[in-house]
Amino acid sequence: MYSLGLIGFPVNQSKSPQIHQHFLSSLQLEGQYNLYEVEEVDLESQLNQLIDHQLTGFNVTIPYKEKIIPLIDDLDQTTKSLKSVNTVKIEGTKLVGYNTDGVGYVESLRQGYPDFYQSLNQQSILILGAGGAAKGIYYTLQNERPYKLDIANRSVNRAEHLTCDYTNSHALSLLDAEAKLNDYDLIIQTTSVGMEPNTSHKIIKLNQLKENTIVSDIIYKPKYTNFLKEAENRGARILFGESMLWYQAAKAFEIWTGYKVTHLVPIKEGD
Repeated sequence: MYSLGLIGFPVNQSKSPQIHQHFLSSLQLEGQYNLYEVEEVDLESQLNQLIDHQLTGFNVTIPYKEKIIPLIDDLDQTTKSLKSVNTVKIEGTKLVGYNTDGVGYVESLRQGYPDFYQSLNQQSILILGAGGAAKGIYYTLQNERPYKLDIANRSVNRAEHLTCDYTNSHALSLLDAEAKLNDYDLIIQTTSVGMEPNTSHKIIKLNQLKENTIVSDIIYKPKYTNFLKEAENRGARILFGESMLWYQAAKAFEIWTGYKVTHLVPIKEGD
């Protein structure tokens, strides 16, 4: 029986239990997926409890994707570069860290807008935010060799730590990004701004957004964020965060169980 879970704070809004239960059922596997809402002061002791309870593995969400790294015994090669973990496999008493955020996002883009994905080397991309999810998405997109891959963040220095790894990449302030939005063909919102319960908040203004840009928000509660609503009203195409959630979860499930998920619930843009 597979024993899986999610560590974070808060986690009560997570859809991960339903998603992984769907994976287990579709593959006729026995298992369960539990939520562990953990205060930072209790993080290390909670990890020890999960090992003692012989969990197969667990996901990591806000705010621990980076904070958990000193407590991880080993990281796969990609995650060593990212310094951000969203998936942990327990091997005996050893914790092995992975990051499936980037793979999940790129697969959601490939499925949602296949023609755009095929022409990434001609596309200019802007990532909003420089946290754990942004890192995974940035490094995976970097391997696709887009024409331009910029990051805008409240702290420009934090963004610069990422962009120094790719020639066609620049770090911007959020104000600079607002003024240059019409330079981009894909905009990816990776922060928690606009998440329930603070749904009225938006990370930047979209006044300079050009029509037909793809705008995505990795937030999935609410599914239709104010950021996406305004973008669509301005003529943009949109990509929901729920799509990335399913694809990154499928990769995590494969890491834990060895089973490749082929029965994802269809996610149609605009639903």
